[in-house]
Amino acid sequence: MSFFILLLEEVLFAVFMIWVLYLLIFSIGSKIPKYTFYPTSLQKHRYLVVFPAYREDNVILESISTFKKQDYPSSMYEIVVVSDQMDDATNTALLDMDVTVLFPDYINRSKAEAMKLAAAYSMDKTFDAMVILDADNWVHADFLTKIDRAFSTGLKSIQAHRIAKNSNTTMAYLDGISEEINNSIFRLGQVNIGLPSALIGSGMVFDINWFNSKIHKVHSMGEDKELEYHLLEDRIFTAYLPDVYVLDEKVQHKNDFLNQRQRWNAAQVERFTYTFQRFISVLQSKNWPLFVKLIQWSIPPRIVLLGAIPITAILLLFIFPALAYKWIGLYVAYLIALLIALPNRFYNKRSLMALFRLPAIFITILRSLIKSRTAKNTFIHTPHGEKTENNRR
Repeated sequence: MSFFILLLEEVLFAVFMIWVLYLLIFSIGSKIPKYTFYPTSLQKHRYLVVFPAYREDNVILESISTFKKQDYPSSMYEIVVVSDQMDDATNTALLDMDVTVLFPDYINRSKAEAMKLAAAYSMDKTFDAMVILDADNWVHADFLTKIDRAFSTGLKSIQAHRIAKNSNTTMAYLDGISEEINNSIFRLGQVNIGLPSALIGSGMVFDINWFNSKIHKVHSMGEDKELEYHLLEDRIFTAYLPDVYVLDEKVQHKNDFLNQRQRWNAAQVERFTYTFQRFISVLQSKNWPLFVKLIQWSIPPRIVLLGAIPITAILLLFIFPALAYKWIGLYVAYLIALLIALPNRFYNKRSLMALFRLPAIFITILRSLIKSRTAKNTFIHTPHGEKTENNRR
């Protein structure tokens, strides 16, 4: 019996060590002083800016109003809102704002289907690239100008820097922290080391010809991960623009957090399984960015590691005390990775107080993992625009 426990411990430690090393390496990579300068181009590209909007009456008008403040020539971009079950008054207001409104008639509702509708609209139009934003997203006036500078260098895929628009509850604040840690590790860190940036679901820009040739292959609720797979399969580098911000509304309540993570976890498991089945082909083709992505997609939510590693160490203290110390060392390495990835502005009292919510969030994440199988092909909407008073403790 002891032999099997020891064998299981060795296997688990090897897997957890790979995950922690991955996070630590790219966390350190995010601190590499590296800046890519994109010069102003004389040629201006034309952009189709798409806002998929399902019951987003609370936020869509303000998002469009904010976007229309661009200092980029208005003739060089068109805003399209895919209006799904929004009020007639909202749709009329959008039309009055000189926005193209598309009304879907699909049965299987998803963000991917909204993107397909926008792609179909673009077929007989003249666009160079498609910008994907969420209905609650705000951008600065120089958003398209900075995007165009990067796109003019020949890039086919760009990910902007998505940050929290709100921090009015502890849950929203922690969600914003999580997003910035992801930005440090999976976007800035990877690009600094020479790998493509991970996509994040909005603030994405794609060459329109490439996008229109691939979007019909996307069917799951994790459209960003499917698009990322196709980018890696085609060996297309996704650039990350850390100074091009997209303000994104963070979930404010535990139930919304559960639903959102349930959808995200399902998408990650689906894409990991799909890619792992092609593991030999990935190795034979020497597609190392896709191989690295496979490792990333195998990593469970960080808060699971935050709880699972110390729990394992404590259990081993009672069974095989000598083995517990390496798990403690692994936990220290993991904490170092998170601290390196955490932007300096989050080193404050509020972050310290928010840590007391982590046990409850740990349980919520475990629930989302259990339910993730049912979310694979289920449309789960995250509500936006709710006004909640500050909950700073």
